[in-house]
Parts: sequence; C-alpha cells; structure tokens
Amino acid sequence: MNRVSSWARWLGGLTGWRRIAVAMALGAGAGFAMPPWHVLPLMPLGLIALVWLLDSSLMAAPRRRRAFFDGFFWALGHFSVGCYWIIEAFFVPPAIFAPLGPPIVLGLAALLSLFIGAASVLYVMIQQKMPGRWSGWRRVALFALLWVAAEWARGHVMTGFPWNPAGHVWAFSAPALQPAAWVGVYGLSLLTILILAMPATLADAGARRWVPSAVVAMLALAIGVIGGLSLEARLAAANARTTPVEARPLLRLVQPNIPQGEKWRPERRAEHVGKLVRLSTAARPADVAHVIWPETATAFLLAQSPTYLEAFRPLVPKGGYLLAGAPRGPMTPEEERRAGALTGGMPVWNSLHAIDEHGVIRATYDKIHLVPLGEYLPLRDIIPLSDTIGRGSFEFGEVRQAMTLPGLPSFAVAICYEAIFPDVIVPSPRPAWILNVTNDSWFGTSSGPYQHMVSARLRSVEEGLPMIRVANTGISAVIDGGGRVLRQLGMNIEGVIDERLPPALSPTIYSRVGDVALLALMIAVALSAFLRQFRISEHTR
Repeated sequence: MNRVSSWARWLGGLTGWRRIAVAMALGAGAGFAMPPWHVLPLMPLGLIALVWLLDSSLMAAPRRRRAFFDGFFWALGHFSVGCYWIIEAFFVPPAIFAPLGPPIVLGLAALLSLFIGAASVLYVMIQQKMPGRWSGWRRVALFALLWVAAEWARGHVMTGFPWNPAGHVWAFSAPALQPAAWVGVYGLSLLTILILAMPATLADAGARRWVPSAVVAMLALAIGVIGGLSLEARLAAANARTTPVEARPLLRLVQPNIPQGEKWRPERRAEHVGKLVRLSTAARPADVAHVIWPETATAFLLAQSPTYLEAFRPLVPKGGYLLAGAPRGPMTPEEERRAGALTGGMPVWNSLHAIDEHGVIRATYDKIHLVPLGEYLPLRDIIPLSDTIGRGSFEFGEVRQAMTLPGLPSFAVAICYEAIFPDVIVPSPRPAWILNVTNDSWFGTSSGPYQHMVSARLRSVEEGLPMIRVANTGISAVIDGGGRVLRQLGMNIEGVIDERLPPALSPTIYSRVGDVALLALMIAVALSAFLRQFRISEHTR
C-alpha cells in the first residue's frame, strides 16, 4: 500500500465528531484559497480529502446520510470562511442588531452547504447505481460535474447567491481566468475542480495511478498558456480596430471614502456632498469628459432635489455627464401607486442617474436584482408589512437595458450586488462597456470587497467588455476586457482615478451562448453515462 493510500484510508476511517471536525477544517482551509488570501494549495488539499471522504462513504452504512454530512460539514467550514465578512455589516453604528450577525452568517453558510451536501449524496448514489462505471479518474470527473451543478443551483435558487465560485481561486492570474470567456465562471469552476481534485486518484491501486494527475497538470498548463496568448491577441486586435487612446473619453472615478456609519446622517449631508464636489473638480484635467460617483453617493432622493441638481451643474464637464448613484422616489403617479401599495409608504429605488451640464437627468437605471433582507423583505407582497418594515425596502427595477447617451459609448449598469451574477448584466444590443457602482463600506476591510471585486473582473472576462468600477470606500478600478486591473484605488482611500475608457474586445463565446453550452455539456455527459449503463444492463440480462 502506498503512502497516499494510507492517508486516504485514515481519513475515511474517521467517525463521529472527529470526522465532522476534520471535514470542517479542510473546507475552511479551502476557503483561504479564495481572494484575498490566495493560499492556493489549501484548495486541492481540501477537495482531494472530500473525494476520499465520499469514497469511504460508499463502504459504510448508511451511505447516503454519511455522504450528505461529509459534504455538508466540509461546505459549512468553507462557506463560513467565505461569508464571514457579512458580520461586519451588523457592527456598523448604531449596531442595533450586532448579536444577530454571527448566527445569520452561520445560517447562510448552512443554507449554501445544502447544495454541496446534495451533490455529495448524488455522487454516492450514482456510483451505487453504476458500480465500476465511475472509477478512477472518471469519479473525479463525476465529482466535478456534480460540484458545478450545485454551484449553478445556488446561483439561481431563491434569487441565487453565486458568491465565491471555485473558479475564483485563479484571480491572482489574468491568463488563468480566460476560460471564462469561453465557458463562463461555472465552466471555469468545472475545470478548476477537475484539475485540483484529480490527485485523489493517487490513492488508487495500480502502477499507473499517477497518469490522470499528470495529464490534468499538462491540461492546466496548456489552458494557462493558451489563455494568456488568447488574451494578448484579443487586446491587440481591439486596440487596432478602435480609435486612438487619446480619442477615447477620459473618465474621472470618484471614491469619497465616507464611512457607512456616517453616510446616512442628515446633519452630515452638506459635508459629504461638498467632498464629492471637491473630488470631482480638484486638479481635473481639461479633457475629462465624464464624472462617476459610487452607489448611493447622495444619501437623499436626488431626482426630487432640484436645488442639488442645480448645484451640481458646474462640476459636469461641458457636453458630458455626471453618473451618480442615488436613491430616488417615484417620478410618475403610476410608479407611486404601484409600488406604494406594497410598502405602505413612499416607494424608493436604488438608482443611477445620468445628469447633464444643465442639471437635467437624462437617463436613469433602477437596480433590478436586490439583496434579500438587505434591500427588500422577501414575500413582502404576501406577508402584511408594518410601515416600519416597508420604509426599509427598495423597489425592484423593471428593465435591464444599456444606457445610450449622446457623446458617451453605450454601457450596461450593474449596481453593487448585481455584478456577482453571470450571464445577466449585459443586455442586447451589446454595449461598449460595463459600469459597476457599489457601496462596499458596509463590510469594512474584510474579505468581502476583495471578493466582490473579483466577481466584477469575471464579468469583464465573460463578456469581453471593459468595466469601470466606482466604490464608496473601495475598491474602485478600471478593468479591461480581459479582466486585467489597469488602475485601482484600494480600501479606505479618498481619491480619484482619471483614466480613458479601455476598448471593448470582440464578443466572446460565452457572451453569445451564456450558460447554455455548459448545461448542454453536463446533460450530454449524464445522458451518455445512463445510456451506457442501460446498454450494459440489457446485455447482462
């Protein structure tokens, strides 16, 4: 017996609280492979161990229950590390609900862990139904397929929460992210699990047990090289076919760094607005064409505040726009009537306004994908609400379309949370860039803003579109269509970025077909396996 086999047998032989503790520790360790820590070896270590735990579940009764808890507790450790940053929001002054922070985060981690637990049960069930069919490297492929199916499901069920998909472990390397341009972040996760979990086969019997891992290592190297070469070629082609750099609009990104505990205090309104105005105009190059503020930059209803709109006129470049995040109230009687019936008070949207040099709002985008419990109360149209609860809820935007304004290339808008969702934020016809405005000040200097930034980068890779990201306390950045960060302002820094809009790359495969190709591949693999097993069963009768 080789040494690796003895490790696998020891791990699989654990029972009771020791098995639970080791599974959680391994999952938590894998969480530190994610941004901003990037301790990459902990991810393959955790995945290999999970495969071995599930393999041992095949040999013990009750198999399915044991497999579920192996996956569940591994994932509980993983998602507890991945989502701990949410606790920060509960400690923002006045921190009335601070004691609820830890149990809510643990509850969210447990909810997300159900998906991995279900995938673990399916892994065991399929191997029970098809003995020998999924042995060796094939069982790792099965594990990867089921993992990504679970990942896709948690990104869609009950509005979804696709936070920290496995593909994010490569965020330290732009070339390694490029498969997302072909198969999206879920496809990148599939490759990631396949590559990092394949060494589990080293515990198998046989003289050539190292072959699958060697083949997959070569595949990983090839993907990185091809991804890097592809990115350079696409960037060169984009630069060749677009206008010269100096002809692209120069944007000023404003990061005011206003602490969340002070942001909504009415007595600080004039001070905060003054800071935004100062940062928008100080030492500004003459050719700045547009100014961009973060999500809810103004903590009041800007569209209903003509005095402020008039005051902002001098900071808007001639012929340009101020793109400002702000809550807004109803603009028409129909909006007030439709939404007000739900809240029992005046409805409010989380919006982005495009304001011209005359102080006129020329276009507005309302956030469509709101944060459950953070921005709205689920089932509020069914459950009767008090006025108190209603006033804390935003309304849903209704139309996702690009903003098209004279003198500014058309752009898609993603407000904060919306940037974590692949295959939805870019409407048709294809715009020239993506604008992501956000207010991550709720989460301090935790891992949350860094992981949110990685999600934004993946949307650029998937769509081949540059992204301008403007945050209140950070991270503001200019990201090209390959997901490379060209300029950025770090956490808790007050400042600006003056940068020209990068060119759009040619449409990616993923931007044309979305997740359909990946789902079709997974369904085809599953059907082929079942049909093969059916034919084997027919021949053995």
